[in-house]
Amino acid sequence: MIQKFSEKLYQKLERELEQIAIEVSDPLLKMKTALKPIAFALKQLRNFLNENPFSAKEDEIRFFKYIKPNFYCWQIYFTELYTIESRIPLGETKAQLEHFRKELLYIERFFSQYQFHYQYYKLNANELDDLYFIRGVEIQSVLLPELPDPDPNFSTNSDYLFAKMKAYDMLKDWLEHKIMEIKNPDSKNQNSIDTKLKWTGDTINLLEIAYGWYFTGQINDGKANIIDIVKTIEQVFKVNIGRPYRRLSEIRQRKRLSRTKYIDEMASAITKKLDDEDEYKPAS
Repeated sequence: MIQKFSEKLYQKLERELEQIAIEVSDPLLKMKTALKPIAFALKQLRNFLNENPFSAKEDEIRFFKYIKPNFYCWQIYFTELYTIESRIPLGETKAQLEHFRKELLYIERFFSQYQFHYQYYKLNANELDDLYFIRGVEIQSVLLPELPDPDPNFSTNSDYLFAKMKAYDMLKDWLEHKIMEIKNPDSKNQNSIDTKLKWTGDTINLLEIAYGWYFTGQINDGKANIIDIVKTIEQVFKVNIGRPYRRLSEIRQRKRLSRTKYIDEMASAITKKLDDEDEYKPAS
């Protein structure tokens, strides 16, 4: 039940945040505008959980390992993004480049500080899930950060850390892109595609398609990498899909539903359309 509710809630939040990222350029206004729907979504998630307790330990682990961090990471992301953007030096690109590199080093130090947990997160390991993602479990460890959420019914030892890792992964992508733009100013206009088409569905659906092309070797005789495929799709449809390898975990987490949910929906829609046309027999 929580899975279906959270998926619908997250899709709505993702669309709102994408619109804010496109329309709002001022760092402070962007952060303030983004934090409102994030806080509202987290409140809805908390209320739903209070009214619908977990029926199994596995559901609780899944929620605090994947679902809550997917929402909470955006709060961390936009707060940290404001800090980075508000301190960008004016004028010299050399100073801006140094600023972005320092921020990137800060993120790398964070990943190094929590190296074990970061590998656990990246590898989607599960051996310590009972310690990390079950409420009320006490761990005496200086390696875990202090929790900002004091509600024991809505937090575990590591859901905040996982959310922060997700957010920092996104910030790392953003910083690397900014550094690339400064080092190669023409990159903004390279391979730009002028089209009125705009993707209005969920970006995770585009990622399904991208991985479908990638795994079946449909582009450049199978030699194209997934990042180039995703970047091209982003340019064509003017969207931000995000980091392909990170978001693949969202598809992998679909245990109860089909992992290729959107591709299955497309196949079903095409098959139905063709079947309906085959059955249609115009009057003679």
